[in-house]
Amino acid sequence: MRSPLADGLQAVYDGVINVLGRNNPESELKYRLLESAVDIIGRHSRDGTCLKLARSIEVFSLLSNLLDMKKYQKVVRQFLVEFMDCKRTNLVVYSRN
Repeated sequence: MRSPLADGLQAVYDGVINVLGRNNPESELKYRLLESAVDIIGRHSRDGTCLKLARSIEVFSLLSNLLDMKKYQKVVRQFLVEFMDCKRTNLVVYSRN
């Protein structure tokens, strides 16, 4: 049985993925959303809370434009590394700079 905390964190994560998939929100909104997700979910996921992660191949294209902008790269990489299932793909997170 999952804890209420785990269910709440999963809802936050699923909401982030859902918003990213909507009509390509502007870069600053994506950045703030990812930054908040890393802060909120990251604090608790390190405590052993397991999330059902989205496949990185499905989300990477929604974030690739942010990787081209230096001010967003750190947060985007952190989100991709911590909250994407990279094991099922050959995804490599890199900078084009």
